[in-house]
Parts: sequence; C-alpha cells; structure tokens
Amino acid sequence: KAVDKKLHELGGMRVKDLGMADEATGLEEVVEPWVDSILDDITESCRRSSSSTSTEKEESPIAYKPANENLTNGTNEAEAKTSSKSVAPQADVSKTLTQKTVSAESNSSPPEKSAALNTTANAQSTTVTKSVTSGDATFTTKSPSPLCILYGSATGNAEHIAKDLAEKYNKLIQSSPDTCYFPSVICGEMDEYKKKKCPTYWDTEPEVAGTKHGLIIVTSTTGNGDVPENAGRFVRYLKRKTTAPLQPFKHCAFAVLGLGDTNYDQFCNTGKIINKKLGELGGKCAKEIAMADEATGLEETVEPWIDSILDDMTITCSGRSIVEEKSADRDESEPVTQVKVTQETVATNGSISRVKEDEKKMDVEDTSELLVENSTLNASLKGVALLRKLLSLPRSAPFPSVPLNCLPALGPSLSSCALIDQAYDDEYRSRGMSLSEMDNATITTSSTTAVHYTLNDPFESDILDAKYLTNTNVAGAKDASEVLSEGDYDNNEKIIQAMERYEEHFPLCPPNEEEISDSDSKCFERNGKRVIELRLSLPDDYTLEYQPGDSIGLIVPNSPHATEFVLGILYEKHGIDRTQKILCDEKHAITVTDAIKHRIDLCSPIKNKRILLSLSQFASDPEEKDALSLLSSKTPQGEELYNKFIDEQRRTVVDILREFPSCQNVTLEALVGTMPSITPRYYSVTSSPLSSGDHAPSLTVAFSVVDYLTPSLLPNTARSQRRIGGLATRYLETICSHFLSNSTLSVAQPTVKIFPKPTSEFLMPSDLSTPLVLIGPGTGIAPFMGFVSHRGALIKGTDTTKAASVACEGTWRGGYELEEDEIPTNEHDAKGLKLGADYRNRQNIGSVDVFFGCRYSDHDWLYREEMTRSKSTGLITNLYTAFSREGNKSQKYVQDIMKNNTDCTDRLLRFISGEGA
Repeated sequence: KAVDKKLHELGGMRVKDLGMADEATGLEEVVEPWVDSILDDITESCRRSSSSTSTEKEESPIAYKPANENLTNGTNEAEAKTSSKSVAPQADVSKTLTQKTVSAESNSSPPEKSAALNTTANAQSTTVTKSVTSGDATFTTKSPSPLCILYGSATGNAEHIAKDLAEKYNKLIQSSPDTCYFPSVICGEMDEYKKKKCPTYWDTEPEVAGTKHGLIIVTSTTGNGDVPENAGRFVRYLKRKTTAPLQPFKHCAFAVLGLGDTNYDQFCNTGKIINKKLGELGGKCAKEIAMADEATGLEETVEPWIDSILDDMTITCSGRSIVEEKSADRDESEPVTQVKVTQETVATNGSISRVKEDEKKMDVEDTSELLVENSTLNASLKGVALLRKLLSLPRSAPFPSVPLNCLPALGPSLSSCALIDQAYDDEYRSRGMSLSEMDNATITTSSTTAVHYTLNDPFESDILDAKYLTNTNVAGAKDASEVLSEGDYDNNEKIIQAMERYEEHFPLCPPNEEEISDSDSKCFERNGKRVIELRLSLPDDYTLEYQPGDSIGLIVPNSPHATEFVLGILYEKHGIDRTQKILCDEKHAITVTDAIKHRIDLCSPIKNKRILLSLSQFASDPEEKDALSLLSSKTPQGEELYNKFIDEQRRTVVDILREFPSCQNVTLEALVGTMPSITPRYYSVTSSPLSSGDHAPSLTVAFSVVDYLTPSLLPNTARSQRRIGGLATRYLETICSHFLSNSTLSVAQPTVKIFPKPTSEFLMPSDLSTPLVLIGPGTGIAPFMGFVSHRGALIKGTDTTKAASVACEGTWRGGYELEEDEIPTNEHDAKGLKLGADYRNRQNIGSVDVFFGCRYSDHDWLYREEMTRSKSTGLITNLYTAFSREGNKSQKYVQDIMKNNTDCTDRLLRFISGEGA
C-alpha cells in the first residue's frame, strides 16, 4: 500500500488497481489472475501517447503474449503423445543434438541390451489379454480430450505408477489406435495441471451426451497426513471456497489411487481429500478410491487397480458398456493385439514390482545406507556364489528358470541424457534458460511464508556448530579432522579416509570370531549409538522462517565410495571421463561427476525389483543374468531370496555392480534412466526462532548416526554380517569433525543445502495456559526441546509486557523516572498498552510434563543439562525418566512410568478430560 501510494504521489500513472493477496486464503487466488493480465495492461498503457487525453483504451495492433507461451503449447502437444519423462528438445535443439551429441551408450554395450533397458521402445510389449481393445469395442467417435494422469509423489513411487500407466496406454494407442477411446495421454505432477492445459479440457462440455473427460489421480501422503510438495497447489485449488461454485469437474470422470502407511494416523489422507473434493466439485467417480498400504505391501492393491482402471475409465467416459469377451466365446478369427515376446523383453502390463514407499516423515532416522565392508566372507564370495549357498545349489546346477509373467515391468525411463561436446555446450548456454529452468523461475505460491526455498531451489546453509548429545569419545572426530585439514569437502579421497577413522574408533564387533564379554558388548552397543546436534545458518533477510514442530529437509550427495566406483566403471568400460558434460532432460549441461554424485540415488537400499531386472540386461555372464532375474521375480524362491539377500542385507545398486561384475557394462544413460533421484532427509527442528535474539538467524536439528550390522547372511557365520552406515548422517558426522572434536585446525567451512518443510498439525499451542505433556523416548525428545525453548521465550515476552505496564504508570525499571509528557504515546495508545499488559499478567502458565527414556543415563540421556536446568527454573514442571539397561527393572520404559506413577496418571486423565470437554 505504501509503495502504491508513493509511486502515485511522485507522478507515476497507475496502470492497474493495487492487487492484495491474502496468504490466509491462498496467495494464488489473487496472484494468478493478476499475473495473467498485468503484462497486457502494462504494455497497452506504455504504448499510449503521452499527449492523449482520451479515457477510452486504444486497441493494440499486436496483442502481447508472454515469451514462453509458444514453448508451453509446443510442449503440451508433445506430452499429449508421450508421458515419458524423457522430453524431446525443441526443434532447433533437436537438430543440433542430432549433429553434435554422442549417445552415452554408443561405445558400450551391444544394441540389443540397450534396447532391452529402454523401456519406452516398442520392443517391450506382450499379449493383451484383458483390455478395452478386444472384441468389437472399437470407437468411431474418439474422446475430444486426452486422458489426464496426474500424480503427487515425494519419493517417486506414485510417479512410477502414474508413468507406467501412461506408458501402458500409449502402447495400446500405438498398436491399436482405433480401439482406444482416448486419443492421447497427458501425464505430470498435480501442480502442473495448468501448465499441461488440463482446465482447458475440463471446462469444455463434450459434444456427445453422456461422455466425460478422463482424470486419474495417483498420490501418496507424506508425514502424518501431509500433501506431497508437488501436489500442494492443486489440493489448495480444490479446497478454495471460490472453486466450489464453478463446479470445474462437472464434465469429468475421475479415479483416485492413494498410497499410504497404516502406521500413521492419517492413512492415505491426501487421496481421501482429493477423492472427496473431486466429487463435491461435480466429478463423476469412475472407480471407488483404492488405498494401498505400505505396511502390508503396496502391490496388493496397486496391481489389481492397474489391471482394471483403464477399462473402468473408458466405460465411464465413453458412455457405453464394454463387456470383456470370454475366451470360450471369442471367435478365434478375431484379431488379438500381440507381439512376440523374446528373452530380451519384459511384459509391460505385468506385475508392478514390489516397492515399499518411504513417504514418511524422517525426523531423526536416515533410512538410506552406504556399505562399510566388514566381512572378508562378502569380499571373497561374489554374488552368484552367495546365492548358490543360500539356495544350497550345486556348482553345476543352473539357477531356477523364471516365467516371464513373474518378472516386473520395467516401465518408462525416468530421465534422458546425452553426452555433449564443449562447442554444443557453449551454443546451448548462449540461448539462455531452458524450458525447465523457465518453469523453476516462475512465481510460486504456498500456504506458508517459507516459500523462498524448496527442494528444487534450496538454501546453502553454513554449519555453524556441532556437538555430540551422547557421551561419545571424540578421538575419532579428532583424527578425521586432521585428515580433512589437508583438503576440502569436495575431495572424495579425503572424505573416504576421514570416514575410515570413525570406523576404526567405533568398532561394532570384535576383529575375530571370539566370545564377547558383557563390558565389550556394552562398548560395541554404545559405539553404534551416536547422536549429534547441528546448528545451521539461515538467510540474513529472514526469508526462511520456521516454528517449533517444523522440519528441515537436507540434501546430501552420494557417498564418495559409491561415486568413485561408478565414475571408475564408466571410464573403464565406456571411456567416459568425469569432466565430460551431459545434458539431462533439457536442463543445463552438468558434468558426469555432478550427475553421478548429486542426481541419481546410488546409496539407498534397493526397494524396486525393476532395478535388478534392468541390470540383468547388461550382464554378460549367463549365471549372473539368471541370478538377477531370479532375484527380481515374484516366484516363491525369488521372493525369499530377495528378502534375505537384498532387503535384510540392505544392498544398494553399487553392491550389485560389485558382486555381479559383468553388469558393469551398464551405460550412463541406463543409470540415469533407471535410478531415482536422491531423497532429501527430514529432521525436526529442536530450537525456537525466538531464541536467536540479536544473533544471526539460525536453527538446530538433531539426528542419530546410522551405524549398525545386518543379520548374518549365512547360518552360524557371524562374519557374513555387513556394516551399514547412513548416507546423510555419516557424511554430516564426517564434515563436522572439527566441531565435534573442538579442533583448532584450519578447515574449510562445511555447508549443506536445506529447505523448510512446515507442518500444519505438529504445532505447540499458542495459549501459554495450555498444559503440555511431552513424550519423547530417544531422539524423539528433540522436537520437544524446541517446544520447551519456545515456551521459555514466550514467557520472557510476558515479562517484557509487564515492563510496559510500569512504563504506562510513568516509571521505568532501573530507577529512571519518566515524566508524563515524555511518554511517546497518546492517551488512547497508553490505555491499549495497559490493557494488553493486564491481559498477559492475568494469564496462567500451564504445566509442562516431560517423559524421556533411553538405554543408559550416562551415555544417551540427550539434552540432560537442558532438561535439569529447565526443571530447576520451573519451565519443566515434572521430569520423568526411564533407562532400559539399568535401574529399576519394573520401570524400564516410559510407558512403565506412566502406568505405575499414580500422580502422573491422575494428571494425564485430567488433561485428557479437559481437552475433551
């Protein structure tokens, strides 16, 4: 308002009335219409003659269009033909690519292996035995719109399912276009629904009565009922009050597939919300919402849904009944769409691979691991030999054969890539931003104030401090700090050496198979239990805000072990140098090192069997090929073997490449197209934004360093265990070595990329009189320390308000007298200030009960000093602790205290009763 007023007073001509967007109801409600028209308005006003006095607008001979409009339209046409993430470059770029790029697999494996992995090729198909393309179900009248498939995904599983479905329908269109009702498919993130021009189709009433436009939603739920980041805008649009009167989906039929975890209260919450809102906004439900549970296996729900959804959507949208013919009644002369299946192809409408979606809020646990070799047995036995031992299979016997229908569908390529030369890189840079970069540069809105930094545009934060919250020996950190003082954090060799120092100082088992004493066992146990608190810098302009209960996402690179190994095989097998440039998905060129280190996830345990099947296509050794096919299959033997060898042992793609060396022929294009992106790690904030005071803004997070041994792979062989370390937590511990050891050596400033993840539910009550019962065993106490700190800061604010009350009476603390005419407030202001002070003074401060449990009071009692200090000052009313490895056996855990302590039980019942009332 101030800027608008002053610009007018200083002679400016107002082109458009001031637009004021309200974050409380959704910024986009005002921002998007304003953005749509402002360029036209400003162009027309600036073209007017300054001498013209006419109040009627002159019509501009050339209508203004945003610079990227044609690009967007062109992209939509392309996306209507394919749903693959491998986006073709624009016309002039495509021509240059043909002339100047070198395929990442050109000097590598035989063509047939590359074709087998390229899941968008026509070679991969199978007999269609159940589809809308059979019998006389042909469509002379096509749908006027493409089938829209939108997804919301945090870790990639919903994205995989949506793209697989789009690819499946695209193949049906290519093989039998006359039998497909929808002419094409649009597939993308839910937040891209406007960019994909979906509302253009949805708003148009079909000419044929009874027909509908098709919309399929596949979405996960993150945290405890939160919407995935790439679906937030679409969900807010559905919830907006102004959307309901428009009934924007009255011409649509929809179906929703939700992914979730019943271990969380808000199971499939996002899917339920979308399904409900689409119905309320006029949509016709083509299929009842399906909700897949990660706890029991997503595939139990996903696979039947995938098998039938296209039929169901076609029936509802076309307005006609399609009855699948029984094989006994079908005329054998009728054509059936089929393609011969060879050994190199895999069914595209087969089973969805067994995936476990990690759509959980990861507060203090790092669920991706890097391998720290601890077993001479694993080092000496390659993968085939280990599998033979597990199967009790003689050396001469072949691995069990796998039926094709038991193999997973490979699905579409996740990304495309091509090596480029320097001349092309210079030419490409001269063109300016790519289409994808333009998308990232557009205005985005959010329901929170922390909209400046996201997963795609994080803040590079300085690590200001770090300390062990456990009673941990810092000798390992000191040795690691000395190693890092000789280099920087981009030096993989130095990082590897520093990590090895920690392994040496924190053994988890004896060096040889021998009896372990109780004291040694306790020592090994404590070595694997290390908790660290980090203090991270925030932007000086306060553009990254948070409140207690929020989480912070950290983006970390692949481990140096994995990065160096993959870069090594790419150079050895294909002659690809780490400094060569690569063009990925039409984005700006990056080096091969950047692609391997930051783009693809090499260190997460394999959760998708399609990765194993993809790698098997590059195996030059027949035994390794058969073994990997068995591991990726749904046969009983394959499932059991996968659980023991892959899942329980936390094997990664790098482990498979090491143990099945003939797979090292895999191409760069295959790795980029098969492996998902690195998932950010989320940690709860343990500080209060009010505690920074006059210091530079910062926050703290706490996490456990993931470091443990897997179960023994072979019976009665302890040495077949593998030592697993967290990708993020081990890396953070290493780069913070000089803080952990209080070293005075000069080292580079460690940094980490972060972005906020606000919460809408896990919030502290704003009313100070509300009692708090905080239950946090282990690292679960970390976010509650932020609550306690925040309440303390608010109480101090109350004390400050008391000072204002005294000031209004004419005196100031410290003995300095204020005369009545010296108070810089009028009578009305003073009354208001006095009223506010009286209200604060009358407020009661609610009690705070803290329940904390751990193993040992002298080792992992986290925040012990802070808890006892807060208890002594009265900030914590009651502090209850339990230690499972010592003390009273009847009260080993927090729940024991809550059951056995009568006073505690009475207080809890009173709080619950009060809340219910």
